[in-house]
Amino acid sequence: MPPPNVPGSLHMGHAMFVTLEDFMVRYGRSTLWLPGTDHAGIATQLVAERMLTSEGIKRVELGRDEFAKQVWKWKEKYGGTITNQIKRLGASCDWTRECFTLDEQSCY
Repeated sequence: MPPPNVPGSLHMGHAMFVTLEDFMVRYGRSTLWLPGTDHAGIATQLVAERMLTSEGIKRVELGRDEFAKQVWKWKEKYGGTITNQIKRLGASCDWTRECFTLDEQSCY
């Protein structure tokens, strides 16, 4: 599965391609459809910065390490939006093997 970005949500293009991919996996040759998400570094940083700004916190005031911790907290809280939407579409992925591009262990 081409990994969707963490900070986003599904749009009609995603829904169409998930449906087509699901059809090919269900009715084609035996295939591993491995789900996952991409870190989308810049987009995730911008979303996390907006969240911090709304709380009156500036990224530069936190320092690099603390900001990285805040981004990971944001990812843990909101990062599953697209995955949950794809699951609700009924995609027949192997959800037990879901991965994230910044996981310690390789997805494959």
